[in-house]
Amino acid sequence: MCGHREDPEEDRKERTVRQSTCADSHKYLWAPVSEWPPIVLKWDISKESQRFSKDGLSPEEFNKWYPQGLCLGYVALPEFDMRLCFFSRRKDRELWKIGDPYKLAHLIGYLAEGRPISPPLATPMTSQEIVIDGGHHRYAIAKAIGESEVPVYVTPRHKSDLASLLRVQWIPS
Repeated sequence: MCGHREDPEEDRKERTVRQSTCADSHKYLWAPVSEWPPIVLKWDISKESQRFSKDGLSPEEFNKWYPQGLCLGYVALPEFDMRLCFFSRRKDRELWKIGDPYKLAHLIGYLAEGRPISPPLATPMTSQEIVIDGGHHRYAIAKAIGESEVPVYVTPRHKSDLASLLRVQWIPS
């Protein structure tokens, strides 16, 4: 969603977007889903935006930690939700209680403007559960608005492990 860009002009534009969205997003703080503006999730699945799945790593950091990039797959949200570990799962009544409510309100405002977001980054664990490594608020909003399926990223190393836990429709890179 937000991050440092190499181009100063692009960085200025992004700061302006962030500031205007932040100014309006306070009205969504603690609001029930029924009072949110209409949200249509526009998933940015471009290769260039993969770094934002880990909450906006710089291109250099992303390439250092994920030199092969990420694998993209679509999963049924209810199935994904059932496999999440306690740390990552959000129950409906926990929407505003877990995580940063200001970040959540900001994301609601950002999405209400029709802006794109990157899919969450998921990692399977040996306990047969999944942890979200980036994108808890993105997942929480998708769940809250009743999405039936969501795209998720996983490292190439964990692709088969995720597929052993969930039905995944993989998208070729």
